[in-house]
Amino acid sequence: MNSNAPGQLLGYSIQFSRALYHLLKSGPEDVVCIEVLGDVATKMKSKEVLTEEDKSSLNNKPITDKSIDLWKTFFNWIVSVKNGSLNPQKTRYILYCNKSGRHSIVDQFSDTKNLDDAIKSLQNAREKLSDVSSGHPIWDYYDFVVNQNEDLLLQVICRFEVQYGIGAGYDDVDFEIKKKHVPSSQIDFLRDKISGWLIKTIQEKIAKKVPACISWEDFDHQFITLFERVRRRELIDFTLESPPDDEDIHNQVKIRPLYLRQLDLIGCSDDEIVEAVSNFLRANVNRHKWIEEEIIDEETAADFINKLKGFWSSQKKRIELTVNYLDDEKKGQLLLEDCKSRMEKIADMSPPHPTVAGTYHALAEEPILGWHPTWEKLLSNL
Repeated sequence: MNSNAPGQLLGYSIQFSRALYHLLKSGPEDVVCIEVLGDVATKMKSKEVLTEEDKSSLNNKPITDKSIDLWKTFFNWIVSVKNGSLNPQKTRYILYCNKSGRHSIVDQFSDTKNLDDAIKSLQNAREKLSDVSSGHPIWDYYDFVVNQNEDLLLQVICRFEVQYGIGAGYDDVDFEIKKKHVPSSQIDFLRDKISGWLIKTIQEKIAKKVPACISWEDFDHQFITLFERVRRRELIDFTLESPPDDEDIHNQVKIRPLYLRQLDLIGCSDDEIVEAVSNFLRANVNRHKWIEEEIIDEETAADFINKLKGFWSSQKKRIELTVNYLDDEKKGQLLLEDCKSRMEKIADMSPPHPTVAGTYHALAEEPILGWHPTWEKLLSNL
């Protein structure tokens, strides 16, 4: 295995987090691209362009004074200016690094505020690299940039900025999401949802051999509803991305936990058993995630359960009084269906579809309630 493979993979994948960061900062009629005018670029409504090169490392600062990546980056930018791809007066140049280090030439370039500052920083760079000659690995890039195209380099430096992040670049993404007044407890969910969509969209565009660009309008259309849901702290179904797999369901069916044996007592079909397992697992995941993410608290969860128990009790009495001509299995099936179809809210929020049924199965597992009229006696004999 190539020992550089993990670092190379990070180098490519970090473009996705940076593209997402720029989409979150973009506005109407802006377009964010990957591998079009740089690693990541934003073509703005104002006709200005933000072009970014991304450098990453698993260990140390990826850009040093004598690193090929540094001078190759400026080389590529100046080539783009010379061939007309970029207008230096309408372009912002960003070099993104996922790790910082001691202050160096790249930081001095970034600190410039005007042409005089740029001239001073370039002179300092010449002095620091006075020992670089034609035999050095950076020479071809350095010579082209500093010696052959000094005027263009100074224009680029005046509009240049180095930015530092952490790891895979998602800390900056999370910060931009938080600025949109998204509750902290739901940032992870929203970021992962957006990231998945962006990666899929970019990959599909590349496969079709079309520019990997996403407009602000496409981004806004895709997630405006999601942003609003999250801001309202709706009960998001965390199992949509990772539903129970067939093995999990099969294992539950095989070991026959108590809530399934309760269904056996009223003659439920195999399909109903599988549905019950899926609802039970989904409701369990969501209930724990909602509490963990502080969308609801333990008191709210307990109130929801008490309401379900109260409805079960009242329906059980109604069935005994109104349809006592049915056999016990049919009474149990009717009670189960009534409870499964109950529309019960949690803190005035409508939970995902499996929640009520899955929570009833959890209560049957404890067992706090059951479906067969004599479920307690029957279970004690099992």
